[in-house]
Amino acid sequence: MRMVQVPLGERSYSIQIGKGLLPRLGRACAGLGLGRRCAIVTDTNVARRHAGAVEASLRAAGFDTVRIVIPAGEGAKSLRVVARCLDELAAHRLEGASFIV
Repeated sequence: MRMVQVPLGERSYSIQIGKGLLPRLGRACAGLGLGRRCAIVTDTNVARRHAGAVEASLRAAGFDTVRIVIPAGEGAKSLRVVARCLDELAAHRLEGASFIV
């Protein structure tokens, strides 16, 4: 596994890169003391390959998940798509204690 440090002063954080990390995601999130509800926001290409593993890992760690899938490609990088994501987060009652993957 490779670690990349994002230097942002007090808001600095590390990114883990490597094979086999998705099954450990739920345990890692549980160790952060996050809320029990979360949203998985992904595009159609990534969802096909990885959303199931992400969702299974989070649920196994006790999280209540909702999956929000947006279209792949540059066209999805718009305020309209952001608004749709926000509407879905609100419809599923994700709040301040919730988190997004």
